Parts: sequence; structure tokens; C-alpha cells
Amino acid sequence: MIKKGIAIILLSFILNAAFGAVPEVDQSKKSNDPWFGLDKLKHLSSSFVLTTTAYYIQAKIADISNSKSLTNTGFVTISLGLGKEISDSRKPGGIFSLRDLTVNITGIGLAFLFIRAIK
Repeated sequence: MIKKGIAIILLSFILNAAFGAVPEVDQSKKSNDPWFGLDKLKHLSSSFVLTTTAYYIQAKIADISNSKSLTNTGFVTISLGLGKEISDSRKPGGIFSLRDLTVNITGIGLAFLFIRAIK
């Protein structure tokens, strides 16, 4: 049942991203989205912590295989990051930040390296 729930949530994020109203990145607001700063650190660390925690719960508590746990956590974490950016873009004055998504993916990648190093 949990797998179906995760699949439904993931599918809804993908469909929303593919067919939803994701606005173009406004170049005038892009200068307010630096590559380095506290916001990017929060994105990196949140993605790292979410990925490692979700992996631990699946692999160690729910006894799901390591490779399947990594795949699941990667999809869930990136879906949450994508959902947050879509939500941010719909707020007044908000933007859809590809830089934030890039940093989220970096956090997931670092978490994967960390998980593989401690196994």
C-alpha cells in the first residue's frame, strides 16, 4: 500500500511538472537567485538529510533492498524539490529556480555517495 501511495504522489508531481503551468524564469529576478548563499545551503542540506533518512527507513526498518531504497529515495526527494519550486513559482513575486533544483540534485548525489561509503 505504501508503494502505491508513493507512486501516486510521484506521478502527480511529474504530471504537474509536465502539464502544469510552470512559468518561464524571469531574467530580471534571476539576479536575486545567487548560486551561493544560505538558501542554497538549506536546499543542499535538506536534500541530503531527507535522502539519507528515507533510505535508512526503507533499507533498515522496512527491509527493502538497498538498490530499490536508493531509487525510491532519489525519486521522492527530487519530486519534493520540484513540487516546492512549482509552489514557489505560483506565489506572488516567486520564481521557479533551476539553481535550487540543481543544488537539490547535488544534495541527493552527495547522500548517495555517503550511503555507499558507509555500507
